[in-house]
Amino acid sequence: MGDEDLFSKAMSVVRPIAQSDKANIEKPKPRKEILKKRTHSVAASPVQHEHMETEHDEEAWILKTSGISREKMKQLGAGKPPIDIEIDLHGMTRNEALLTLEKMLEAAVDEKYRVLCIVHGRGLHSQGKPVLKEMVYQWLKSGPYARHILAAIPTPYTGGGSCLVLLRRNRPR
Repeated sequence: MGDEDLFSKAMSVVRPIAQSDKANIEKPKPRKEILKKRTHSVAASPVQHEHMETEHDEEAWILKTSGISREKMKQLGAGKPPIDIEIDLHGMTRNEALLTLEKMLEAAVDEKYRVLCIVHGRGLHSQGKPVLKEMVYQWLKSGPYARHILAAIPTPYTGGGSCLVLLRRNRPR
């Protein structure tokens, strides 16, 4: 019996999957479309808060200091510069997450890291609003290390479950 015969025999018992049993997987949006939407939402109607602008809508949570160009925001979303460290806050309480963020940001500033990825989750298990996600963005905006942060954007293709944070090159005085 040849390979083709063996294959035909093995395939004779195969049946198509019923439509109801098939997984429904959404394809990710093309990167250009995401960056275009994000760039538009940054410019839409930013709200001033101390030294950072904030834009909140269903898909975009963006923080940026004045003077950060659209091009720099696009580069951050495209992975340039690359991520230096990832901080995963899944399963932590609000207080544990705050302590971890403070410790990790202090280390990142000391090590002169440029880009952090903070995994906070989308808040699917939170009652009402996403607890960690809101806490992270609020802390980045007004916490003890806010002066070190140039921008924070949702990480592409994560559905808003993490953010990329761009840090200043040098410690501000």
